[in-house]
Order: sequence, then structure tokens, then C-alpha cells
Amino acid sequence: MTAHIPNSESYRGISEQMRFRSILGKSGDFRADVFFQFIFPKITDIEIPLTLDGFLSGPTSTSASTLPIHQNIKTYSHKVANNTVEIVGHVVLTEPAFWTPSLPMLYTIKCKIMSTAREVVSLHQTIGLRRFGIRNHSLWLDGHRFVVRGITCGKVDSKSFDKQVSAAKEQNTTEIIDLFSDGSCSHEELPKLDSHLQKSDEIGRPTIIRIETETCPSAMPDILCTLANHPSVFITVIPPSLLPDLENFTLLKGTMLFAIEVSSERASPEIPSGIDVAIVQLTNSEPEASWKKPPPYPIIAWNKEFASQRQECDRLQAVLATWRNSSGSPPSTWDWAGFLVGN
Repeated sequence: MTAHIPNSESYRGISEQMRFRSILGKSGDFRADVFFQFIFPKITDIEIPLTLDGFLSGPTSTSASTLPIHQNIKTYSHKVANNTVEIVGHVVLTEPAFWTPSLPMLYTIKCKIMSTAREVVSLHQTIGLRRFGIRNHSLWLDGHRFVVRGITCGKVDSKSFDKQVSAAKEQNTTEIIDLFSDGSCSHEELPKLDSHLQKSDEIGRPTIIRIETETCPSAMPDILCTLANHPSVFITVIPPSLLPDLENFTLLKGTMLFAIEVSSERASPEIPSGIDVAIVQLTNSEPEASWKKPPPYPIIAWNKEFASQRQECDRLQAVLATWRNSSGSPPSTWDWAGFLVGN
């Protein structure tokens, strides 16, 4: 995201503190409602009401071309409460282009928020419209079942990160990235990750983000607004330390899914409200027998003892296919929602 601040000391902190979200509303093949939410602190000399002036253009893609549109953004709502300003913009797209890994279509939003004749803040960002969710025990993307096959890539500043990312890119594989935290409420890695995810948006590379245990709860709104604006981020893994605060930021995820990691050595647990998926960590090649009675939510298998390579995802899938076809097998209508490897 590129945000510009006008030449005024009183406005200088708005860009850093502003939270921006693109929100896909009711959507179909021939129409989509798209909303743009801006939340920032009210500065003393800002004259209310504010106006939103901007447009949405595109789509563009590295894989295809189509006729571009140029649609003005209309102000949908404007609220001021507790020294916080919330402005929501809205556009209606006919024949919208949705984002998928095979066809990563992106739109560009350019807008500015005005106070009388003065510019408060401006924004220039690419967004993707993604129809992603859950149907029965499976993940569904743009009307089709989507099976995750992912490899670990570590942290964005680790020595092996670029190598692992290159492997994921060549093999059309989902990346699993750890978002490091030092326990403070600032997140120095977030801008680096944001830049990397922008490239993933452009080339259509799905991503799973693992939030580390030490992450401060008050940092989560900024983290989730950043992640949810990237169509490449399919799943964010929430650590146990943040589950008590889950209801405070569930609404920020958009079409991104929340997951927790559970052990295969114990029976399937009830997952907290707000969690969509369980990632089952396999300490052996097969889970405990009680998992043959599938839980009511999608489950993704993760074997950390398998090498972080795309072909190992297929090997894990084959091992679990043998397991599910043995005695006491799950219903034929059920299957794993994905396969992850690497430590």
C-alpha cells in the first residue's frame, strides 16, 4: 500500500495509523459490490465532514488481458466516534474479474480523502476480489474445490527464504510463512511481508501465514488488515495465546480463513468460534485412529518430518489415502482439505 500525506505536521501521523480494507460484498458472475473502509484518528484541525474522491481501475494480470474499467468510488458512509473517523466507499462492478492462482486478476484503487479544500490522506493500492470459503469439509475457491499443497518457507528475512520461495514458485505450491514477533506491539517484519505478498498477488501464489505466539493482541488489527488486503493470503494460523482475543478481530479477516494447529495424537477437538480450519500436525506418518471419524470442519494434514518439497506433499497424500482406506475408514464423501510438509 502506498499512502501519501499532505505537507502538514498535524496530518503526518494519519497515514501510519490508517487502516484500509477492501471488502467484497454480495458477488456473482455479473455483479459485485466492493467496499473500501478507511479508519484513522481524528486530528483537531480536520474539518468534518470529509469527502472521498477516487476511482477503481483494471483488472490487470500477468496471465491474461481484458478490457479495463474506470469506476468512480462513491461515499457509502461516514462516521466519527471516539476521536476515530471511518469512511466507507463503494463501487458496483459488472462482469467482475475474480482472483485465482491460475488467473490472478488485480484492480487498482486510487483515492484521496479531503477536508474542505485540503487533502488529508491519499491511497494507491492494488486489490484482488477473491471468492473463497468452506463447503462441507473442503475449501472452495471461485466455485471449485481447492486442495492446499504447501511447503514451509520460514521467515521473510531468513537465509533460506528466497530459496524456498523459488522452489514454491517453480512448483506452483502454497507458501507457509512465519510472521515473527519480538513480543512488542510493533511489527518490523510486516512491511517486508507486505512487499513479498504483493508479488504473490501478481503471480498467483497462495500463502499461509503463521502468527507467532509472542504477537501482541493489540498488533493484530494492523496485521490482519494488511494480510486480508492480499488475495494470495488464503489462511492465517492463530496461535493459542491469541485465541482469548479472537472475537475482537474476527471481522477483519474478510474472505481469508482462520486456522489453529492441533495434534494428531489426540482426538479431534472442538474448535473455537471464529476458527474455520484445523491444521493437524502429524508426529507419525498417520493420525490417531479417532480421526477416522471426521470433525465437522475442514482439516489440513501437516507432516514436519517430510522434506519441504512439493513432491513430498504428494507422498503425504498417498500415505493418508492408504490410511483412510483401511479398516474403519471415514465416509467416502470426506477427504483431507490439504497437505503441508516441512519444518
